[in-house]
Amino acid sequence: MDLTDRYQALARGALLVAESAEDAYRLGALDRFLKPWVRDGLHSLSGLLDSCDTSRQLAEDTRALAHTAARYSELREQLFSDVCHTRPEPPWRLVGTTMAIRAQSGVLLPQPTFVLRRLADGSDVPGAATWDFTVIANPSDPADEGTSFVVMVSTGDHAGGAPVQVSKELERQRAWYQQLEYGFYALGITPFLTAIYDPDRHRKRANDDGYGG
Repeated sequence: MDLTDRYQALARGALLVAESAEDAYRLGALDRFLKPWVRDGLHSLSGLLDSCDTSRQLAEDTRALAHTAARYSELREQLFSDVCHTRPEPPWRLVGTTMAIRAQSGVLLPQPTFVLRRLADGSDVPGAATWDFTVIANPSDPADEGTSFVVMVSTGDHAGGAPVQVSKELERQRAWYQQLEYGFYALGITPFLTAIYDPDRHRKRANDDGYGG
């Protein structure tokens, strides 16, 4: 078996690891986020052999392929446990560098699952990156597509955090809005969510008579 065949065998093995985790730890509505993510990653890594020039590059690429599959399996186990077990509040779980998920225990009462993910670069506008924030009411149901909100994050330099613009509907859902902040922090982004830090700004504007009173 030559190197190309061995590398492709590794790629098939990595996919088997992912599929085995999907069978063992069923996550319902989260699969529409997780399955494409891991398959895109494995597909990209499986093509790196063509650009390998040294044994060290080969070692790094094979390690990355194996690590991606293993980390995905561990992530699914963690999320499954977050939903199905009673224990202290679980954290936001990172899915690569541009997506995070918080699954809450549904043992004692139904609780939503939150997904925050960066959309493709083509979705951006000048000066802002586009994110999607999805709240899934019944995460065990594969048919539950959740409630999604577009979130715009400034890409400029801001000393006090990156301004985040959301719809008024999301601002009114205070618990969800707070989770959005936590999700950004988990991803290493310091957000500035105006309605959290200045909740009376709308009332101030309405009461302003133009004389500063």
